[in-house]
Amino acid sequence: MPEYDGFKIIYEVVALPKGKWAIMIEIIRREDGEVLMALHNPFPRQPFDTRLEALDNVNRYVGATIDEFEAASRASRAA
Repeated sequence: MPEYDGFKIIYEVVALPKGKWAIMIEIIRREDGEVLMALHNPFPRQPFDTRLEALDNVNRYVGATIDEFEAASRASRAA
C-alpha cells in the first residue's frame, strides 16, 4: 500500500465465501485526526479472486480519492 503524506489509510482484507476477497478502508487526515472516509467497502458488488487483486484495485481508488481531497483542500485555501 503506497504512503500518502498527511493521510492515514487503514485497510482490512476480508475473506468471503467461495474463495473471494473484499477490502474495507478508512481514510484519516493525520494533521487533525478527521475521518475523511469512514470504514467502508469501496467495491460492495465486486468480490475479488485474490487478495492482490483487491489491493491493486483499492490502491487505485485511494490514489484517486486522495487526489480529490488534496484538490479540494487547495481550492479552499485559494478562496
